Amino acid sequence: MDRCRQAALLLRTWPAALALAAGFPGAVWAEAHFVPYADAAYEYNSNYFALASGVPEPLGSNGPTLAVGYERYKFGVEADYDWSLQEVFAKVEGRQLEYQDFGQLNHFEYLVHAGLRWKLASLLDGVVDYQRERTQVSWLQFNATPTSESLLFIQVQDLATASINVQFLPEWRLETQGKFNNLDSPRPGFPDLSVRENSIDEGLKYTGFANLSAGLVGEYLDGRFTSATFLLSPKYHQTSVDFAADYRLSGRSLFHGAVGYTDRSQGAAGSVSGLTGIIAYQRNLTGKTSVGVKLSRAINDYLTGAAPEVDTTAEIDAVWNATYKIGVVVGYQYLHSSISNTNIQGVLAPSRTDNLHSPTLSVRYQALSWLSVRPYLQYQNRHSSDSVYSFTSNTYGVEVEVRFAQPQPLTLQKP
Repeated sequence: MDRCRQAALLLRTWPAALALAAGFPGAVWAEAHFVPYADAAYEYNSNYFALASGVPEPLGSNGPTLAVGYERYKFGVEADYDWSLQEVFAKVEGRQLEYQDFGQLNHFEYLVHAGLRWKLASLLDGVVDYQRERTQVSWLQFNATPTSESLLFIQVQDLATASINVQFLPEWRLETQGKFNNLDSPRPGFPDLSVRENSIDEGLKYTGFANLSAGLVGEYLDGRFTSATFLLSPKYHQTSVDFAADYRLSGRSLFHGAVGYTDRSQGAAGSVSGLTGIIAYQRNLTGKTSVGVKLSRAINDYLTGAAPEVDTTAEIDAVWNATYKIGVVVGYQYLHSSISNTNIQGVLAPSRTDNLHSPTLSVRYQALSWLSVRPYLQYQNRHSSDSVYSFTSNTYGVEVEVRFAQPQPLTLQKP
């Protein structure tokens, strides 16, 4: 079945599911929970293609322009089923994006996510999890050229995780997790670009302190770029060791920290190593207000150049639930990226550094128990040591969501 038929099938079945849910809002059958939802959004971006000043503007139906407006329609179902100590969960979501002036960018996206959280008494527990997602490759991830400015690039990612944890002695906990990541993500000039990663994590934690767990966590990751373009350095290996700790205090504060060392080796692309980790703190100041701060440093993939990328991130977010119907979220993120030299088909591209600033603001109005409206805005500014990657953009949007479940106050994401 091709993508159009898949989209048509989802669109035909969604009204029936919505009608069923309307009769049973937030329905719970025994231990089953079924929550359908749908939303429509309009977004306007003053520089959608993330183009530097002076780069020729892409040609839309009404002439050259950097600004793009588009509509997004999303529909899906979240479900879970509990029995005894086990939980099965699933989410299916479809998205249709329709662009003004750039009809060639119209496309369908989807997300399928399912898994099992299992537990055997107090001794063993774990998760088996699978996710497949089809999305558009963001123009932030590559430098658009006059020949690729308004071309559509679609990526598909398969992510599978399995874990088993053993509680013993009884304050000690041994955690083991395996992960498989398969990402097919074409870019301009590289239609078959993809990456395959397999990793295993081992952690030993002490849980004998009240509200505190701490221990050592190690990861070994093996990866490979499968495009023939990168035969000079297609494989890489990465190892990391961290000291990790989690602390909770009276339900008002939450701290997560992991600090250690990561080493990555990638043949002709060289080696990168250094201090890595994450420090995150969340605090509920009042019953209506919470703040969160996060600092992190990690070695990731610069997929466009098949090279390592060191990302340092600082984030601060605040939530204010002004009333039971109105919630405000304000945030700021700073991302410093250091990208290594790349060697593509014998052509050496020098290393570069990017600095991206992203303040955001959104307001959610819960008009009805099943209907919410969320206007939002974002400013982005990236300054790069290679000027063709520097850009500035403003984004404005509004989202209307229908969700047949009990509305919850806005909260920060857990660190």
